[in-house]
Parts: sequence; C-alpha cells; structure tokens
Amino acid sequence: MDFGALKPVKAWLDDHFDHTLLLDDDDPLLPEFRQLAEKGACKLVTFADVGMEGTAEFVFNWLDSWVKNVTQDRVWLVSLEVRENDKNSAIYTG
Repeated sequence: MDFGALKPVKAWLDDHFDHTLLLDDDDPLLPEFRQLAEKGACKLVTFADVGMEGTAEFVFNWLDSWVKNVTQDRVWLVSLEVRENDKNSAIYTG
C-alpha cells in the first residue's frame, strides 16, 4: 500500500486523539461530560476501554477495516502499537 494514501488515517487519528478527552463508554460521569462537550467545553470521544490496551484494539479495528476496504482486501493489519510516552504503550495483534 502506498503510504501517500494514508492521509485519511492521519485525519481520523487527529479527530479522535488530538486535544481530545477520552472516556470509557461506561464512565459514571459520562452524561456530565457529554453536556460539557455539547457546550463546546471539550472534544469528547468514548469507546469501550481508553487504556493503552483498549486504545490499541480500538485503532486496530478501525484501521484494519479501513485498509481492507481501500485495498479491496489485498492489505490487512497484523498488529498495531500505540504509545502514550516512552513508558506506556501497548501492542494489539488481531
């Protein structure tokens, strides 16, 4: 796959992770944070597990589906690594 075709991936990553408040789908304060997001106080993204392991799985699932779709199933992901910093990262293998 041509790396030049990955611009939509960068846009998706920016949309979901750049200057974003990440919360688990079952966070007990989610309704309050949704109200704050509706008022423009934060950019809110939720998914099942916002820890490093859950984030790796979340990104893997989206990206694997996107790559398969764009390449008509000629390319797929085997694993994906996410890093928060030098000491906090996770690898997800599909």
